[in-house]
Amino acid sequence: MRLLVDQVSNIRLMAVAPRGHRRDELSHEARPLVPPQRETGMMHLHLVDDARTHAAARQLTHYSSLREKTFEHLFLSQLGLELLARGVDFDVLHAEVDRHGYDVVIDADGIVRHIQLKVTNVGGARSDVSVNTKLANKPSGCIVWLIFDPATRSFSGIRWFGNRPGQPLPDTGLKIARHSRANADGVKGERPDHRVLAGSRFDRLEDIGHLADRLFGIMPDSQQAFLWSRLHADQPLAFSWMQELLDGDTRAIPEDVSWDNGGAALGRLLPGYRMLELISDEQPDTFLERQREGWRAAGAWPGDAITLWTTLFLETRADHVGANDTPTGVPHLDQLCRQLRSALIELANTDA
Repeated sequence: MRLLVDQVSNIRLMAVAPRGHRRDELSHEARPLVPPQRETGMMHLHLVDDARTHAAARQLTHYSSLREKTFEHLFLSQLGLELLARGVDFDVLHAEVDRHGYDVVIDADGIVRHIQLKVTNVGGARSDVSVNTKLANKPSGCIVWLIFDPATRSFSGIRWFGNRPGQPLPDTGLKIARHSRANADGVKGERPDHRVLAGSRFDRLEDIGHLADRLFGIMPDSQQAFLWSRLHADQPLAFSWMQELLDGDTRAIPEDVSWDNGGAALGRLLPGYRMLELISDEQPDTFLERQREGWRAAGAWPGDAITLWTTLFLETRADHVGANDTPTGVPHLDQLCRQLRSALIELANTDA
């Protein structure tokens, strides 16, 4: 893992006079060998042949490694808790050396992800990162860029660069990265196996759950646990039975559930846009229209519990913005609510 630092501060590497000379013969006052500057690459130190500065450099380098491992453990603990909440069995492997482009490997129910981690402090000016192209040789390789907030000691932002599970890393472009330190001639040499990846190519994710969605998708053996880990209630529940549903009792949904009798509120419990990312590459309006066409053709809504709940969510959004071309309370929406109830009960019985 690379710890990206926008500025190395509070370190002054002092000029040391040769033996037999006073320091003030070099200058009126001690000057740092390296002026303060904003880093544009990985953190590095400018060293001189002085025991005190070597000691300070070694101490900072050790601290940097400690911070990297601390961030890695924080990331893995948060992701691990999310996977446990979904009922997913997982294992974590670590790279001993940074030669092949990844820091950790996570195997979650057979889906293997090689992950390269990047960390920057919140408010930093970093706009790109250097990535190892060897990561593209690994199955489902991806890059996770974390934004750390020292005030809260947590990650305040998550950025993602990758593909769906089973697909390789997207093209990283042609811009070759350079070493952060120049050689004796003042030239920063190229790093042929590294590319500069702009921050604009990363997707900004909402939280660690959103990252777990991108990393592993929907686990086929734990759909109920996955669904219930996604449910949320940002406002007071509209119906008393909804709390029982949130606690895992699918039969709490009334048999006479309909669009006007709890169905619309049921749809709003699911973060449908994020769920749609997992089940389709279509835009929301395209997906919803395809679902409606299925109902018109067969007299029943197509799909499993996750698809039906996503459809119900999108119907609530269409109704909210006035994009529903039919009035509320009509039979096709009532039927969608009843089909979802039946699918959830069947799912609970299957996973029991």
